[in-house]
Amino acid sequence: MSERSVTFWQLAAPVRGRVKLAGLLSALGAIAGVLPVLFAMELVRILVPGLGGAETNATQAYVIVGALIFGVVLAQALTLAGYGISHVADARLAESLRQRQVDQALRLRLDWFARTGSGRVKKVIQDDVVKVHQLVAHLVPDSANGLVRPLASLVVLFLIDWRIGLIALVPLVLAAASLPLMLKDVTTRFAQYNTALADLSAAVVEFVRGIAPIKVFEASAKGHRRFWDSARSHHRFYTEWMESTTRGSALMTVFTSPGFAVVVSSSGTALLIVLAGADPVLLLPSILLTANIAGPLYLMMQMTQFLREANGAAGSIVEFFELPAATQGDPGRRASGEAVDIDSVTFAYEDGPRALQDVSLALTPGTVTALVGPSGSGKSTLASIVPRLLDPDTGQVRLGGVDTTELTALELYRHIAFVFQQPYLMRMTVRDNIRLARPDATDAQVVAAARAAQIHERIERLPQGYDTAVGEDARLSGGEQQRLSIARAILMDAPILVLDEATAFADPDSEAAIQRALAELTRGRTLLVIAHRLHTVASAHQIAVLDRGTVRERGTHAELLNRNDLYARMWRTYQRARDTPLADTTTSPSEETKR
Repeated sequence: MSERSVTFWQLAAPVRGRVKLAGLLSALGAIAGVLPVLFAMELVRILVPGLGGAETNATQAYVIVGALIFGVVLAQALTLAGYGISHVADARLAESLRQRQVDQALRLRLDWFARTGSGRVKKVIQDDVVKVHQLVAHLVPDSANGLVRPLASLVVLFLIDWRIGLIALVPLVLAAASLPLMLKDVTTRFAQYNTALADLSAAVVEFVRGIAPIKVFEASAKGHRRFWDSARSHHRFYTEWMESTTRGSALMTVFTSPGFAVVVSSSGTALLIVLAGADPVLLLPSILLTANIAGPLYLMMQMTQFLREANGAAGSIVEFFELPAATQGDPGRRASGEAVDIDSVTFAYEDGPRALQDVSLALTPGTVTALVGPSGSGKSTLASIVPRLLDPDTGQVRLGGVDTTELTALELYRHIAFVFQQPYLMRMTVRDNIRLARPDATDAQVVAAARAAQIHERIERLPQGYDTAVGEDARLSGGEQQRLSIARAILMDAPILVLDEATAFADPDSEAAIQRALAELTRGRTLLVIAHRLHTVASAHQIAVLDRGTVRERGTHAELLNRNDLYARMWRTYQRARDTPLADTTTSPSEETKR
């Protein structure tokens, strides 16, 4: 058994028995579908004078007609039962896979999602399960039907008369001879096709996402060039591939068509009747059964590539289930204190440079530590490691002297809360979004948190108030979503707060409201703040300046200015940017260009 087959059967273990039963019923249906031809032959002998049959007997004719109808009904019933069972098995397996995927996703380290592209995550969790449908619902019954029906038809034809059996093989032999022309370089070609298709898909996404600037700068024709080149390359490759297999595909289509089989069988059998004195009744099974022999070959060839993709999808799902789970922590371990120690932490994203390299930092209870630095310096990565949204490749983060990997999520988030720039709200009610971290919170506690976050009055104006479904009954602005996430953090009431500057993209009104909410949230807590606006952290107890994943400087605002290094340069640049008006009319664009 091939590695892919093992993968499929490994994945289909919960419904393996049903799938096998579906295949058995389909095979029996294929055999039963051949038997009515024998009854039809006998009926013709009885009803048509001069064909060598016995004297017409009405009772016998009725019996044969009944048997013929029964055979047709039985064949259809067995086939439908097989497909019904396989589709029920597919539905049950899909449900089982979804449940296992949810469980596995909850067990995985959060950094797997950060290291893995969203497209790949969607492919494994959604697209691959859909592709496996073909394997479970169709592979076994289709294969059983496609193999057993031709074999049963051939056996019956050879048993009736070996000569019409040989005639029936003619279309199959011709189809098999044309197969190499159709499958020329198929493995290499399909790999190239997938590569070209992936490039085209990426170009489409890039084109759609950048449609606004592309339209603005349309005169340059640069924005859509990649999309155009990718589409043209994909079209050219696909055309060449199809042209190279056109002859084989055309021959295969002809040789496996029912019409060609009927022409060959009727012509050959007619010659036997005329030249060799064969029984004229042989024309009936020859015409009816020959079409069953070569036709399924083409259908199975069409299924092959799709099934190859489905098997690959099954392999991806199995690999997903085999990913190592995150350490769950010891339920008995407790953090003894609120001090946070980041010790020699290193982290790298998949297929990318190291985001952090040997970073060490201490957060003293009751103090504010700010992370500043150029874009891409590792600020967000470091902030994500503290609440274990990411796990370091090497090094430790200790809370109260205990490695955070030894703490359960319940214990860790009893101490640490976080608010980031881009809040994520679930498609549930406002009330449930706020108490996501504390499902047992009372309505009064939810309202109190919303009031502290300066969002209560806005919630009251929603169609159903706190029972309004976010994203369905109402859509909230970015600042409103941010205040909801702050209300969620307030409700957690954790003594340590990781805060990405929540007002970086807020309008003036929202910024004022968010600042009031943050003032309520941060009172008396230990803060780790990612600072984009340097004036907001000038009073921090400690400022850590990150550069290319390392801590380049550390100290207070005054100390860092006196050192006249990276932070001082950033501060001067920041101050100039704040003092420079949006439109400076003292220098014309042409003069600036000349400089």
